[in-house]
Amino acid sequence: MQKGHAMKTTVVALSCLTAVVVSFAAGLAGGGKAAVPTLGVPSIGVVNLMEILRKDRKYADEMVSDRSKAQTELAALAREIQTDEGELGTLKPASADYLKQMETVAEKKAHYSAHKEYLERQMLLKRDLRSQKMYSEIVWITHEVAVQKGLSLVLVKEDPNTPQLEEMSTRIVTQKVLYCDGCPDITQEVQARLSTAKP
Repeated sequence: MQKGHAMKTTVVALSCLTAVVVSFAAGLAGGGKAAVPTLGVPSIGVVNLMEILRKDRKYADEMVSDRSKAQTELAALAREIQTDEGELGTLKPASADYLKQMETVAEKKAHYSAHKEYLERQMLLKRDLRSQKMYSEIVWITHEVAVQKGLSLVLVKEDPNTPQLEEMSTRIVTQKVLYCDGCPDITQEVQARLSTAKP
């Protein structure tokens, strides 16, 4: 029931914000007196945000659980409707009992549709809230790793694959690093700390 386009929009928004927020956060620790090189050229690191999002299990498992519960609820309602529709065949058409049963079936179908829409909206809201929380965790973990390594700037990089045509414009707008030779990649360290962080 997830909306693929909405998920892509959320990930794009996270990518657009990361380079700005992380570079700001990296200067906060110790009043900005972290182990930053004294030379005029800043020490720059990179982090693959998409890789971290793909490999995360903490929030992904919660979303799978929510989806499973929603499907169970809807399946139970669907079985009730099927049972009630089956009872129509045992009643005399146009009789009072038949019309009453028809009304019951119609009400349950309307409830099913409304409840399905509610569950979909609820899951989207939960996904967005989890994404915001996860993004905040990634930013601060990246900040901690950057300070420890003496990095003054951390940029978001993406996988060096050629995007699909429909993704090209988005990639052009959001990609922060086209080439980086020798920049420390702290993706794995951020991923490891995120996976062990307390909820």
